[in-house]
Amino acid sequence: MKILTIMGSPKKNGKTAATLMLFEENMLAQGNDVERVNVTDYKINGCLGCYACMAKKEEPGCIQKDDAQSVFDKMAAADTIVIASPLYSFDLTAQLKPLVDRCISFSNTTILNGKHMALLITCAGQVENNTNLVQEFFRMAFDGENGGMFHTKLAGRYVVPYSDSPDFMERAKKTADTMFNELV
Repeated sequence: MKILTIMGSPKKNGKTAATLMLFEENMLAQGNDVERVNVTDYKINGCLGCYACMAKKEEPGCIQKDDAQSVFDKMAAADTIVIASPLYSFDLTAQLKPLVDRCISFSNTTILNGKHMALLITCAGQVENNTNLVQEFFRMAFDGENGGMFHTKLAGRYVVPYSDSPDFMERAKKTADTMFNELV
């Protein structure tokens, strides 16, 4: 299976990256092909809202000439896509949000149809009080079986709360193991 992980944290060695690495190591150990995209390595502009992408039927037709197309190509080649982000202002990071917004260019295509999508969020606070907005956004976009915008399969939404707690890595490992077990 080909797994693409998209890491949205501006901290390449932070808590989100560490949790994602535990998941990736599990997948690699089982012989899966894993590739990580660190969005901070790419120049991706925000969506212009021009809808030029809707003119294309079987390719993301965004008119902007930045690095988004190379990430789109990786998404098209993957079987499962995991989007990972620390929680910033009840949402994805500002570095990741432009890429997710630009995914609108897939909405008129079948490129993402049937792909498994998962969300991984790390946060300093309680899950019930601060991740429900980003989880609902992700569901509305990527749960195609239940009315989501894309015809993808929502494979899971995973949250590791209290990232500033001393037992964070233990809980991150549990979450990474759960993700692995549910996504294989």
